[in-house]
Amino acid sequence: GGGGGGGREGGRRDDRRRREPMPVAPADGPTEVLINVAEGVELSELGDATVEGLRGIFEGMGFGMEITISEDDKAISADLDSSYYGDVLVARELQVLSAIEHLLDKMVNTGDSEERKKIRLDCNGVRKQQDVDLGEQAVELAKRAMEEERVFKMGPLNPRCRRLVHIALRDLNGVSTHSEGEGVFRRVCITPDGL
Repeated sequence: GGGGGGGREGGRRDDRRRREPMPVAPADGPTEVLINVAEGVELSELGDATVEGLRGIFEGMGFGMEITISEDDKAISADLDSSYYGDVLVARELQVLSAIEHLLDKMVNTGDSEERKKIRLDCNGVRKQQDVDLGEQAVELAKRAMEEERVFKMGPLNPRCRRLVHIALRDLNGVSTHSEGEGVFRRVCITPDGL
């Protein structure tokens, strides 16, 4: 906030203040990368390529950790277990983890679209907990929308998060959801039945 005269320069300072500082990776952390395949899972060629990609990335970074990888028809998932480097990977709304996920996708999914699989990374269960929290927040907003008989719009969400909200509310009687807006400004609207 603040008084007049801030102009564009003041806005930049406010943005910097709102950004959480990036944690520093410990210099004395482990460097060995251990990758386990989840029980009962047989990896495809894409799964094997993901294992090698993960190993190369984290060994190159010097980030030792234990990784459990699983695969189904649509996705390859890797759960990273790292008390040493977890803070760095999940800082600033999973910025580093998302970048590694994107890089892995480009490394692994080089064939045609029929051979592609979604790459999903989580670290210390943080993304999984965020998904649960987002679903719970959507249900609370839906209840308020019904009580107050008005439409609630959630803040801009990425496609994955919008999908999670739609799934969380699809079986809830009394409300419907739809997305509106363009690109990064796309949001989910929660509308009580009858409005």
